Amino acid sequence: MTVKTTGAEWNRFYNDKSAWPDGSWHKDEEITVNGETSDTYEIDLSAVPSDAAMTVAGGIVFLSLHDNDGPSLESYFKRWRKAQTTTFFNVECPHDKAEVVKAAIRFAGGKVSG
Repeated sequence: MTVKTTGAEWNRFYNDKSAWPDGSWHKDEEITVNGETSDTYEIDLSAVPSDAAMTVAGGIVFLSLHDNDGPSLESYFKRWRKAQTTTFFNVECPHDKAEVVKAAIRFAGGKVSG
């Protein structure tokens, strides 16, 4: 399976100190950013553009330098996401309705970036 996310949500996950204790790391995942598959050594996963469309598949998370095995990065991300109190999603609307849609999101307690 593959999980879809936004750059904004990924950045919150990847920079969450409670999810990534000192000494934790990951490897062997397949990540795409805006449809481009890239070796994780070629992209900075700590600074993905907030408006990026991403997919995450597989991988292994090691929560300490002494771990020999762990959950997949995909599963670890899904568990982190489920524990959050906010939801990230992209919205598409006609240009002439953008301000109305943004106002509705703010009125409902949401946050709009961009």
